[in-house]
Amino acid sequence: MRPALPNGRWARALVLGAGAAVVAAAACSDVTSDPKVPFSIEFNGAPAPSVVLGEQMFDSLGIVAPLVAHVFNSRGDEIAGAAVTYHVVAYDNVPKTNPAFSDSVPLTVDAATGVVTGKSAPVYATKTARVYAQAGSLQSRTVIITATRHPDTLVAGGRLVDSTTLSFLNTDSLLVPATSAFNVRVLHTTGAPATAADSAVPAYLVRFRIVQPAGASTDTSYVMLTNGDRKRSELDTTDASGNASRQLRIRRVNFPFDKPATGGIVSDTIRVQASAYREGGQLVPGSPIEFRFVIRSSAH
Repeated sequence: MRPALPNGRWARALVLGAGAAVVAAAACSDVTSDPKVPFSIEFNGAPAPSVVLGEQMFDSLGIVAPLVAHVFNSRGDEIAGAAVTYHVVAYDNVPKTNPAFSDSVPLTVDAATGVVTGKSAPVYATKTARVYAQAGSLQSRTVIITATRHPDTLVAGGRLVDSTTLSFLNTDSLLVPATSAFNVRVLHTTGAPATAADSAVPAYLVRFRIVQPAGASTDTSYVMLTNGDRKRSELDTTDASGNASRQLRIRRVNFPFDKPATGGIVSDTIRVQASAYREGGQLVPGSPIEFRFVIRSSAH
């Protein structure tokens, strides 16, 4: 999935990291008004934080997706069809000038298409590489990509059923405690060593979604998934142990409880599903995992 571009013509022309020096150099020299001449390049990130060993990079739904950079002219307009190439500059912070670079880097990048492919040998698992995009003499900032193991299992890392009671004094919102978070683990178990570390699938995308109440998928005014900072977030990346999680943010006063005519306690159930995808859009076995969270509140 391609990240959204920043708003504004000149905001789009900003380049972070290594590319910033390129823009500064261009700004200090004669700037051409030719709309087809690159002035800045934007490379916000890869479709995924990792590539599976022996496979091409795919997005959070398992669809193969290449690296994509955007090139802009001096007016801040994107140059359609601009020639861009993609390159690996380092692995695990070892520069390309190292004689062992070609044998040690865990992935390859097709310079013309931006397709990333992980090397197949298990020795490359969890190694990282830095890639960048180039248009003419312009180079973007680098993006880190991890080579990760083939996922074959998604398991729950916490309770499948939990509950909480919302105080009638909570009129704004409530973040469900971390102990009640929806936790899952992505694992590689086929032929894997017995140690947990060698079975974990790090840097892998996991999707979470609220399936009940049905309207929560489009209406976040009363309940939504978050990573704990009160902002909507339905996609997580597994850590070094293969763990991914999300919490609930509940706005009690907006929640559509089926309230009785008289006072008392009302309750409802929130159902959350967690899924991970493999190349080709296939679900990782064990997906989806469903969690149920019962919330109770004063009817007043």
